[in-house]
Amino acid sequence: MSKETPFQVISEYCNSEDKNTVVRDLAYSIYRQQFEDLSKDANGDQTSIDAIQKTLLSQGNLVAHVRTAEDMLSRQFQSELKPIQSKATKDSFWFSVGSGVVSNILYSLLLIILFVIAKDQLSSWLSTLIETKS
Repeated sequence: MSKETPFQVISEYCNSEDKNTVVRDLAYSIYRQQFEDLSKDANGDQTSIDAIQKTLLSQGNLVAHVRTAEDMLSRQFQSELKPIQSKATKDSFWFSVGSGVVSNILYSLLLIILFVIAKDQLSSWLSTLIETKS
């Protein structure tokens, strides 16, 4: 067994795979939990503890620790994101409906004001169009 600590081994693996520090820390926590669970049965036997540590730090187990950490982070992120997305969806729907209604009312008022102000010009323009057709 090398003189590297388990944290250093996991950290080097995460650095080589371009994993962030959150994944690294969570993968180390998963390793520690498994190590503590398995070393309870070792009864202080150093050979058993070394074998457990070597097994947990093997390439396959490092991949498993990191994948588990990424899955846990992904599930946590999704569970935190769902309420925000549902609230944003409801709010954006009602905002869209409200802005549509207000914009239609403003457009209608603008047209009414334009026709009232330009009534004389429109009537003279329409009358010249009718006269030219006749």
